[in-house]
Amino acid sequence: MDLTFMEKYCHISTHGAENPVYSVSVADLMDPAIMRDLLERGGALVKAIGMELAVSFIGLAAFGLPSTKQLMMSQYNRVLDLSPSNVTVQLVMHNDYAQVVFKLHELKWTELPETPCERNAAVIAEWERYFRLEFNPLIERIASAGGMKPDLIWNQFGTRIAFMMDSIRENTPQGPKLQRIEEDFALLAGLPPKTFNRRRKNPFDHTPVYVDSPYKPGTQTMIRSACCMYYRRENGVKCYNCPILKESERAERKAEIEALLARQA
Repeated sequence: MDLTFMEKYCHISTHGAENPVYSVSVADLMDPAIMRDLLERGGALVKAIGMELAVSFIGLAAFGLPSTKQLMMSQYNRVLDLSPSNVTVQLVMHNDYAQVVFKLHELKWTELPETPCERNAAVIAEWERYFRLEFNPLIERIASAGGMKPDLIWNQFGTRIAFMMDSIRENTPQGPKLQRIEEDFALLAGLPPKTFNRRRKNPFDHTPVYVDSPYKPGTQTMIRSACCMYYRRENGVKCYNCPILKESERAERKAEIEALLARQA
């Protein structure tokens, strides 16, 4: 299995980071004290002024786990083992940039059936098992340790999956491979909200909204499905594509970004 794409977009690999500042097994994060310690360390790296950003920083990084599982199903017809005992979380600093990296202890998997009906049933069964037993508890523990609701994390997944699927569509030729990726994504996005312990919405079912981009005139950028909370840091400001920005604030941010780019040109 080639994890190059997932290493780039979701920071997950078998070798992990070269010089992490902190590492902990996902299995150990079920201990509230260890999870709180991870949040505090992560929050310090991003200079958070509250637990909102710490929870967002760790929780949004966790998106890489199910998205990697999804793409490996589509590309190799295999269910990658991402069980908590097989994954380590690493905190990394690149100059002033903090990052969460996931290291797989062992690259192992189970095969999916080849027959379409049997395969679809197996994919859905795996998602139901994975979210119920492994991923939902992780998201809920991250949120709980920071005194937040899981929605702070879940609501951000819509934009992340939309970005990832857009990138895949741009870089994958039309044909059976892309068709399978699209079909598998439809299975994931079609799961009922209860699969994620939610009442109203599947977090992977998202219709993107776009606005004009100040970075590349004539193009558009996607509005986030939820605030990433990065304004909750020292000297923080809301992103241009933050959904909680008022339109007047977005126009002001656009002018500021365009002026800055003009000075740098």
